[in-house]
Amino acid sequence: MKFLSETLRSIQLWLTISALTLAPLFFGSVDPLWVVIWSLVLSISTLCGLVIPVGIGQKRIILIFLAICGAYALVAIIQVVPNLIGPLADPIWQRASDLLRLELAARISSRAEISPAVIGHFLLLVTSFLSGMFVGTSRRNSDIVIEFARYSILLYAIYGLAALTLTPNMVLWAPKRAYFGFLTTTFINHNTAATFMGAGTILWLCSAYLSFQSLNTSSIRLLLLVPSNEKLAFKLMFRSAAGLACFFAVLLTGSRGGLISTCVGLLVAIGLMVSGKIKVGLWHVFGSAIAAFALLSFWLSGVGRIGSQGLFDGGRWFVYESCLKLIRERPLLGTGAGTFADLFPSLRTNDLSSWGVWDYAHSTLLEIAVEMGIPIAAAVVMAAAASLFILGRSALRPRDSNRSSLSAITGIAVLSYLHATIDFSLQVPGYLIVFGVILGCGLARATSDRKISGKIQSRAPAQIADIPLPRSDAIGRSSDLKS
Repeated sequence: MKFLSETLRSIQLWLTISALTLAPLFFGSVDPLWVVIWSLVLSISTLCGLVIPVGIGQKRIILIFLAICGAYALVAIIQVVPNLIGPLADPIWQRASDLLRLELAARISSRAEISPAVIGHFLLLVTSFLSGMFVGTSRRNSDIVIEFARYSILLYAIYGLAALTLTPNMVLWAPKRAYFGFLTTTFINHNTAATFMGAGTILWLCSAYLSFQSLNTSSIRLLLLVPSNEKLAFKLMFRSAAGLACFFAVLLTGSRGGLISTCVGLLVAIGLMVSGKIKVGLWHVFGSAIAAFALLSFWLSGVGRIGSQGLFDGGRWFVYESCLKLIRERPLLGTGAGTFADLFPSLRTNDLSSWGVWDYAHSTLLEIAVEMGIPIAAAVVMAAAASLFILGRSALRPRDSNRSSLSAITGIAVLSYLHATIDFSLQVPGYLIVFGVILGCGLARATSDRKISGKIQSRAPAQIADIPLPRSDAIGRSSDLKS
């Protein structure tokens, strides 16, 4: 029985890693075939994870997440039930009946059924998050997943830099249709690529910062005297170079929202690591955050497209105004899951350029409010805020050995949530899977039982990339093994 449990745990781990590392590869997995494939892979991973014991805190997170997902699914089903709530029915059904001279059943949704794409993306979110949660119950497995995330994003960044130089008008083997001259790596949209590269930037630079913390006065002297301590210096240089490579890739995407969100997420992650290391007052943290944000805003105001074109395109404001109009008209149950692309063409006027197809609202939050109503959107916002609170609080524990990874995951969550308010990166399967796994893994570590976790950690090996230093360098060794 124990052998079967360990086998299923191993299968669950490697299926999760496969989806995490390969989902961004094929054009961000936007093709329905890849949505089906990753849904199957992550569903099997989730089923294998059911044999893994979870703590009380982790169980609460899973139940709350499933409750919100259940509410979302229930509203989506109610929207397509014929003749359920007459006053909330979409007027399009009555107009169609009059034009076609047929008795069409009225529905809240402007569609007769739930779109397969909506179902597929919903399954990806549920299974990727749960897979990450089950992986996160083990310190060793969560370290492996984070390590794979770091290196896979770095490889995508290297490919993106090479492709921009050698084949600037190609994405893999296909010609680009837009974003010529910008880095998109294996994604079609440069904004999603920027968010993906930004996650890698945060992971690598947080790891580099933790290594840098071990280079105090004592360890620097030892670094010059003990040859084995050269490993620490090389590790610091490699991680810093990897983080800078990912950040350089973010700059080359030309994404304004991606750059701003990455900088804010990195600022939050490094701030949590500094605050967790030293005891400072709340007002000092708050004041330092305001000063850092002001300096960041000043710097970003002159960088790339932000300096030349401003923060937003004029078209986005029109789209956001149209979304608010739809929300005011149908605030409770929305217009139907996946119906934004169907409804928006009827709202276009001459104020908006005729170029391009607006199949997304360029704000995931507004799109949820339009399609599912204000109550579901509010539940999503509260869940996102709660996840940030749980991750941030755990990252601030000075003795928490997960501080580096939890700080990085908090920064990635800030990056992703912030970018989701102005774009649709979380609606692209290739990034949704990566974010879902990392977020689930982080919340599992943040809510793990400390006593049980301590026993597991005592038996778990260090991370794949971390090599223990000799006993003569106790300071550098003890701090670097936590990274």
